[in-house]
Amino acid sequence: EIKKFVSFITSGELDDYFEITSDYITYDDDSDAANTKITISNDDYGIEIDSFNVEDFLDNLCYGGKQILIYGNVYDIDDEEYRFISHAGSVGFENAKNIDFADELDLEARKEAHEDEY
Repeated sequence: EIKKFVSFITSGELDDYFEITSDYITYDDDSDAANTKITISNDDYGIEIDSFNVEDFLDNLCYGGKQILIYGNVYDIDDEEYRFISHAGSVGFENAKNIDFADELDLEARKEAHEDEY
C-alpha cells in the first residue's frame, strides 16, 4: 500500500498544489515491512496557507492513501501549522490540532517549550 501511495503522490496527481518528487520522500530506516513509515517534506520553498487550500490538498492526498494511516503537519512560510490525521480505510481527514503524534518534531518542540520556562 505504501508503494501505491508513493506512486500516487509522485504521479502528478497533486501537481496543482505543488510538484512532489521522490526527493521529497524519506523512508524511515527503523521501520519494517509491515510498519513502513515515510516522510514527505518540501523544504525547498514555503507555501502560504492563506493562499493554499489545505483542505482541498489533504482531501486529494488522503484519497490517494485511503488504505493507510496518514498523519502530519502542513507548515506555511510563517510556520503556521495545520495538523491532520486520516485513518486507514477513510478517504477524509480530521483536524488534529490537539493530537500529539510523538514524533521527533513534537518531542523537540516540547523540549524547546520547557527550556523557555527556565
